[in-house]
Amino acid sequence: MVRFALAGFALLALAGAAGAEGDNGALLVDLFAKICAPKPARPSQVERIAADLGFVSDGGPITAEMERGPKIDLLYSAKLIRRGERLGSMTAYFAGPDDGPSVTCTVSAVGVSADALPGLIETSLKARERTDKPSNNDNHRLASWRVGAGSGDTLEMSVWRTSPQRASISINYYATKR
Repeated sequence: MVRFALAGFALLALAGAAGAEGDNGALLVDLFAKICAPKPARPSQVERIAADLGFVSDGGPITAEMERGPKIDLLYSAKLIRRGERLGSMTAYFAGPDDGPSVTCTVSAVGVSADALPGLIETSLKARERTDKPSNNDNHRLASWRVGAGSGDTLEMSVWRTSPQRASISINYYATKR
């Protein structure tokens, strides 16, 4: 009798874990909205925002010297760890002239539902005109959207249906000093 009760609890735990697998989509969209969507113009801005959200840099701190000069060429990367588990990461690559570098900003997470993420992106990030893209793997979903009023910026999504259900949201833009 005790074995059946333990087996029942184990099945309930597994069912709960399976249901919880897809619950990091809202976290991913929220982190992207706070880090990348505002289109930070400087690597130090990205570093500050990410640190305030609990990300830990993979390298040393960004210094003023790294942001000086006629051209910037800097990759910032950080990871988000909670309760000892790596939930996600982010990268921001700045390249080009100091007064308007090209920026690629990406936030990634695990445990994201491939079916729910597009809807979250559309409602939370006000993305429009979705284009689903072909993939060589049925378990991999790719899509892009236009974002911003007349800016022509494109937001890209990549998400895997298979465990650990990795997903990323990325945007490319030209940074302007504010």
